[in-house]
Amino acid sequence: MIQSADSNSSEMVNIRVSRATQEKLNKLKKGDMTYDDVISSAVSGENWDVEKIDADCAKAIKNTKRLHSHEEVFG
Repeated sequence: MIQSADSNSSEMVNIRVSRATQEKLNKLKKGDMTYDDVISSAVSGENWDVEKIDADCAKAIKNTKRLHSHEEVFG
């Protein structure tokens, strides 16, 4: 399990999520996991490279004359 910061730590911050997202996070919690544990686990994989994702998105937007909707791409 990913170690999260102590819940009383000054390193903790508040984030707002929709009720639907909270329900999804609840389904991912196992045992005494916190939301911080769930989120940390989700974003800590070796394939999670925020800078690369951001650069890829910027490149795609730059090379695209028009953005397409999900429905246009996937039907």
